[in-house]
Amino acid sequence: MPKTLHAQRVIFTMTPDQIKAVDQASRSLSLSRSQLIRLALERFLADEERSRLRASLAEAYQEYGGSSTALAEEFFAAEQEAQDRYAPWESNG
Repeated sequence: MPKTLHAQRVIFTMTPDQIKAVDQASRSLSLSRSQLIRLALERFLADEERSRLRASLAEAYQEYGGSSTALAEEFFAAEQEAQDRYAPWESNG
């Protein structure tokens, strides 16, 4: 995980069950609470960006008709292969 040069402290509220789950996960992964939460947030934001990109691509493919369908399928297959190979924990399967 890259180090943040100018990190800022953020305070937020969690339920006791959430704190317990975070503490258990951070211990099992040998991470601090902050590291675990930062990692989870980074993954969430990356997933959101990927979803926005896919929606934008789907919209563009629909706009340009069937000529882009093969390209869309090829792109999706390539992205899925890369995700399966380099980030298997994020796969939906």
